[in-house]
Amino acid sequence: MKNIIYILMVLLALQSCKKDGFEYQVYQPTVADIDSIGFSAGSPTLIADGKAALQFVIEAFRTVRLESKSGAAKDTLMFVDYTVLPKEEVKVFVDGQLIDGTIYSTTDLSKTSISCHVQIGNAKSATKVVTIRQPKDAGEKRYVDVIFHVFELSATDDQYDPLTYQSITPKMLQEGIAYVNEIFSNKVGMDPNGGNANVEFRLAKYNATGAALPIPGYNKIQYDASWKTSPTAAYIPNNFKTKIDATPAYQWNKSKFVNIYVLPMPANTNIGTSRPIYQVVPAEGTPIAGIDKVVQSEADVPQNLFYDNYGLALHRTAFFPNRSNRIELASYFASYYATYPTNSSGTTITDYVSDTRKYLTGSSQTANVSTGLMKVSVDGYKFLANNAMDDIRYASLRNSLTQGQVERIRLVMERSPVRKAWSLQ
Repeated sequence: MKNIIYILMVLLALQSCKKDGFEYQVYQPTVADIDSIGFSAGSPTLIADGKAALQFVIEAFRTVRLESKSGAAKDTLMFVDYTVLPKEEVKVFVDGQLIDGTIYSTTDLSKTSISCHVQIGNAKSATKVVTIRQPKDAGEKRYVDVIFHVFELSATDDQYDPLTYQSITPKMLQEGIAYVNEIFSNKVGMDPNGGNANVEFRLAKYNATGAALPIPGYNKIQYDASWKTSPTAAYIPNNFKTKIDATPAYQWNKSKFVNIYVLPMPANTNIGTSRPIYQVVPAEGTPIAGIDKVVQSEADVPQNLFYDNYGLALHRTAFFPNRSNRIELASYFASYYATYPTNSSGTTITDYVSDTRKYLTGSSQTANVSTGLMKVSVDGYKFLANNAMDDIRYASLRNSLTQGQVERIRLVMERSPVRKAWSLQ
């Protein structure tokens, strides 16, 4: 009983104690706090077609006085999230005219350039000049019939587990090719230099002999341990490359179909780039940069290397993305027509077009991190990444190709003897 009375007395004593109070307040920025603005138009050029758009990059800062251990005071700029400010106070001007929001597009072809800046309160950014480009007509629409050769592990193989094995379904192929077409036709992106290739990829309706396919664009090929050099070895790309090159049934008419090989390999496996290495240069023409070998005709192309010269290889894992993502195959298709990455882990980038926004990745630089869409180009301007050829390890919308890229794609279709599987109907 004494113990209970003692505990009650302690509790009453604690309740009677009044804790010293201090009101904590989260800093709420105001327009008057903004002292400096970082501003980028996102691109040095803009196509005036009403779809291409500048997505302005805005960064706001306030001056804060910090004191060192020695007592010396120093003013420094601290980042402020401008999106918490009233929208009407963040003013973007194009040629002196206030625009609505932070995205700008135009169809005005009377100007060769525009001037842009942003103002928040009394703070004003530096002015950026953007060159206006004329829209271009890609030309007559081209159609490409594709056949997906899907390699699936045989149910009789010792490694096959019916509880965990996932097959690639025709619906996945349909979704994948549909998104490729959206990107090649510039339907989803708003790149400031975005282009429409006017190319449509179609799931083949007929097989190599002309018979109707039960499932358009789908050819299932079963493989097992006999394809490996040793039953205990891991599968490698060469197991499939060798089989493809030696099996005519896996080589559909290269003049009518793009043969796509879905290999059971993860994304970090080197399955080749599928870029063409042969081109025919017309009389008095200029060779296409980045395609090494000039030939007179397809007769000069080795026919025993079907996979390397005509095949388009895909990683199987591309069909099983994160649930929040779509099946992204556009970079594979663009590479097939000699398009190069917009980025590099080295110190230079060569993609043979002038209108892509190029940036460095990897440990040799500190400007770009793998998270966040904002990148810093090799030219020093900030932009939101959205090119289909952006690094898949770095955040990007990957939903656009530029005018320069689609012009290159169409030129390769015309000149490369190993990329002639297309028609006008």
